[in-house]
Amino acid sequence: MDALNRRDWLRVTGAAVLGFPLVSSAAPDLRARARKNLKLGVFTGVYASLPLEEAARRIAADGFHGVVLDFAFADVKFDPSAPDWDKARLITSTLAKHNIKIVGLFGYYNVVDPDAARRQRGEQRMQVLIENWKQFGCPVISTETGTFNDKSEWIESPENATEQGYQACRAALERLTRAAKKTGAVISIETYWRNVIDSIARAERVMRDVRGLKLVMDPCNFYRRDDLSRMDPMLEEMFRLLGKHIVLAHAKDVKASADGTDLPASGKGVLDYPLYLRLLAGLNRELYLVLEHLTLDDVPHARDYVLSQFEKI
Repeated sequence: MDALNRRDWLRVTGAAVLGFPLVSSAAPDLRARARKNLKLGVFTGVYASLPLEEAARRIAADGFHGVVLDFAFADVKFDPSAPDWDKARLITSTLAKHNIKIVGLFGYYNVVDPDAARRQRGEQRMQVLIENWKQFGCPVISTETGTFNDKSEWIESPENATEQGYQACRAALERLTRAAKKTGAVISIETYWRNVIDSIARAERVMRDVRGLKLVMDPCNFYRRDDLSRMDPMLEEMFRLLGKHIVLAHAKDVKASADGTDLPASGKGVLDYPLYLRLLAGLNRELYLVLEHLTLDDVPHARDYVLSQFEKI
């Protein structure tokens, strides 16, 4: 299936299941697993500038059947800090009308934020989602692992690397996971090399220490600039040690930058996508691969790039 036909197929069917023929030397069973299990999703924030109904139509037309919901559209905004459940029902019913499944809830906040008031606001938002996830039909709630930098949740701090920093993060995630168990929710973390859970080793450790905690697999977030030269061994290690904990996967890219790494849309970096997709398919269970770090204008290129990489499995 060539690129033009693939785009036409997506426009007509909106199919997110990657079911087109895969032409490669990969084992037939691995190709079959990819066709059956790996589906494309997207963050609703990509479409936040559009009214809800138009956003839902666009998401479906762009070929996505799953979304991570971050609650805000041009005309309808749900605020977990002050929940209006009529707005929540409007969002969920509109997405459902277009056959869009909510596969993750956006609970991201800095779990070790040194600004106590800001951290407590994040905790309160998360608690609302934990207690009311059934309103959205999705138990998976994701967050970052935080930083002790008081200026930005995406900038490192020396305290992040300390044992004290790890224990503070572990305790916060344990509290969330304990609360989630009471309601049937699932807390999933996204690692980042500038946050407390900054490496494969720390991710494996926190998964051992906090029973029931799950992972959003985003390999790009593990790579420091010096790691890019050993991309494939690191990818294989991530899946060997963390694969059983994965509940969602992200699709973006990574490349070197002056201060570390940049994380652009898929197809604009150096991530070994064929290997990443082989490893995801090898988990042999349904997973949504959720596109992020893109604008509306980026969507066709990023989507088609990811689809094209399945042909290289």
